[in-house]
Amino acid sequence: MLSPDPKMLEFALTSFIAVFIIINPLSTIGLFLSLTKNDREQERRKIAFMCSLASFLVLVFFALTGFLTFQLYSITLEAFRIAGGIILLIIGLRMLFPPAHEPKEIRVGTEVWLVPLAIPMTSGPGAITTAVVLSTQVTNPWLEISLWGAIFVACAITFVVLRHASWVDRRLGPTGVEAMIKIMGLMVCAVGVQFMITGMKEAFPLLT
Repeated sequence: MLSPDPKMLEFALTSFIAVFIIINPLSTIGLFLSLTKNDREQERRKIAFMCSLASFLVLVFFALTGFLTFQLYSITLEAFRIAGGIILLIIGLRMLFPPAHEPKEIRVGTEVWLVPLAIPMTSGPGAITTAVVLSTQVTNPWLEISLWGAIFVACAITFVVLRHASWVDRRLGPTGVEAMIKIMGLMVCAVGVQFMITGMKEAFPLLT
């Protein structure tokens, strides 16, 4: 019988923080309220749940298949960490300094919980990259469970935030939500830089 990995809790916490700040449910509140403004409360709850569930399944799928993708395309873990770090850094910078002419309207279909709420707003390129990079640090079943748990908790909190989107929007106000997005953006930049540092150290041991 395998004994629990002593790094399990630390890895779970690190994974949760990384996934949650990338998902950043606060940044989805405005779009969620806009897309569901004509829906009843019960329908809003269903959309929030389906969005969170779809995001969880997408992120777990990529966390499971990331290593196989590396083997298929002969990609080293170090290369993906560096590339993932660059992507996250760019996303974080866009959160801190949004483009002046960013489109305000998004064309959607009938299943708004899937597109654009789950993909690409909640489980977009940044979250997928984070899940795959974190999966490269998994060395035993305990850490695998930790990663799945971290993704689940992050998506569960996303459900709670979207479920009470109206209340959060009223309490924080536009300024409060914008401030939280800026803080999240700074954290995303930090995570991206850390991924790059880790990848560079492993690719070039002399740097250590």
